[in-house]
Formats: sequence, C-alpha cells, structure tokens
Amino acid sequence: MKHFLLDVRYRMEYLAVVCLCGVIRILPRCSLKGLARPAAFFIRCIPSARHLVLENLKAAFPEMDEKERVRIMRASFLHMIWNLLEFFWIGGDPARIRKCYYLPADITERLKGHVAAGERIIFVNPHLGSWEASGVMAPFYAGVDMVAIAKPMRNPYLNRLLNSGRRERTAGLEIIFSRGAMRASLKALRQGRGVGTLIDQNTRVRDGGVFVDFFGLPVPSSAAPAALKRYCDMHKLPAVIVYGTSLRLADGRNTAHSAYLPKPFAEYADDREVLQELMKISEKFIRMHPEQYLWFYKRFQYIPPDCPADVRSRYPDYAAEPRPSFFRKERGRAQSVSAEEGSE
Repeated sequence: MKHFLLDVRYRMEYLAVVCLCGVIRILPRCSLKGLARPAAFFIRCIPSARHLVLENLKAAFPEMDEKERVRIMRASFLHMIWNLLEFFWIGGDPARIRKCYYLPADITERLKGHVAAGERIIFVNPHLGSWEASGVMAPFYAGVDMVAIAKPMRNPYLNRLLNSGRRERTAGLEIIFSRGAMRASLKALRQGRGVGTLIDQNTRVRDGGVFVDFFGLPVPSSAAPAALKRYCDMHKLPAVIVYGTSLRLADGRNTAHSAYLPKPFAEYADDREVLQELMKISEKFIRMHPEQYLWFYKRFQYIPPDCPADVRSRYPDYAAEPRPSFFRKERGRAQSVSAEEGSE
C-alpha cells in the first residue's frame, strides 16, 4: 500500500510538471524572468532556505556586510529559477538555443580543434550561471560527442522527463547517472567521447573525493577529472581537461567561458593538486558573479577532522565532522579504476 501511494504521488508530481512545462513553452521568452520573480520570492521567504544561503555567503565572504549578502541571496534565487524555466522553455528548438545560449567563436574553434585532433574533452563545470547550458553548447555549436554525469531524482517519472529533455536539446549529449558513473565515463573515453563533470558537489572520500580549499575552507570534491585524464594518459588516449561555465550577461544570454590548467597535467604532483587548481579557477569566476552561483546547497557541510580551530570557526552552523563511513573504503574507487584499467 505504501509503495502504491508513493507511486501515485510521483505520478501526480509528474503530471503537474508536464502541465507547467507545457505552459512555459508557449510563453514569450521575455516573460520568464517575470515569472521567476514570485517563485524566487516564495523560496527566500522559507526560513530554512534563506538561512542556508546566508550561512554559505557568510562562510565564503566573511568580510562582506549583511546587506550585500541579502542582495546576492535574492539574485541567486532569481537566477536559479530563471535558468530552470529557460531550460524547459527551449524545448529542443535550435532557434531558441541560439537565442538563449551563446558560445563565443574563440571557444567554439578551440573545441572543434580538440574534436578534429581526436582529443577526448573532460569538461569541468560548477553550479554557476546555467550549468544546463554548458551541457548543450559544446555538442550544439562545436559538435562535441559527450556524456554528462547527473544525479538521479527520487521521482522516476520526473527523472525520465528531465533527462529526456536534456537529450532532446542536443543529439551529442548522453546522460549517465552518478551510480556507476566512473565505469560509464571510462567506456565513453575509450569510444572517443567527451565527459562532463560537476566540480562542486560533496563527494565522500570513500567514493573518490578529496578535500580542497574553496573560499579558504576545505571541502570534499570529486577527483574524477584528474582520474579520467590519468586514465587516458596511461592508455595513450589523447585528452584535455577544459573548465567551462556559462554566465548570464547584460543582453540576457547565457554566454560560455572556458579555461585550461595553467601547466601540463604531468607536472602536477597528484590528483588533489589538479583538483585544487580547477577549484581556484572556479572560485575566480564565482567571485566575479556571486549572484549567479548556487548557494542553495550545503557546500560546506563537512569539516575535516584535522581542521585548525581558526578555520573550523568559519564553517556554517550546519557543518560537522563526517562519520567514519565518509572515509571508509577510501581506496575502493582507485581499485575500481585500476580494475577497469587492468581489463583493457
């Protein structure tokens, strides 16, 4: 009975979202921001949501005054909803993609050059601007055949809707889920395809996460970009790591930006050092447009056990030391990758 009621709930949620998407797609684009405003206002009126964002901003910008943090919080909620509405509004229409998402000519040519050279592109993206746009532009404008790692939703019907929508927006993107993502990513690389990863999710050490500095605080992040590049190098598969993000500029379009590691991959001591370099790049872009970052996430949730007292005091009130299970099986992921490599 419990399973039946849960399935009914999921189906009702699915129908509600389908109807909402249908309405969104017939609206003029200029109305999306106006529609996002009341939704963003409603979310920021929820005490827990407001508190979470302000705590994150306080941790990241301790020198910032409260008035400025509130301004960024309001803008962040607006951009979050606006980008989501725009994602559904596009609906796979090439003309709408060109109207909303812009890949500058220099980035387009560099990506096409990587494709022409047979290089696998390992994309690293943050939750900044429209991260959905980043997954659309490389395949649509530059012909990059790639897979992107996504976390599945609890509602299976919404999960299929969202990910089928992603596939519709470009023929060159395939979604793979976080469970088993490493195996699927290695397979994609062997096939000559690119891989898109998100750099700013809390990844347990047991699952391949490492602690790196983010706004002066150690946070766990996935070392997958470095591990994938190392795998390619070991198997003599040409590959390149490309940091990419999309920011909404004054003209309303989400415009892509990219960056590369400042020195050759082989010169980094380990995967953590590579990830730290990528995190520095990400922090630079976030500082330029903090109002477009997804602060609505417990990014500073885990405090490393050896964290100094002065650093520990800067963490938000929701943060705590992780349980031993967070670290257990620390070498499990490395062993999994090694098994994949040994099967070649």
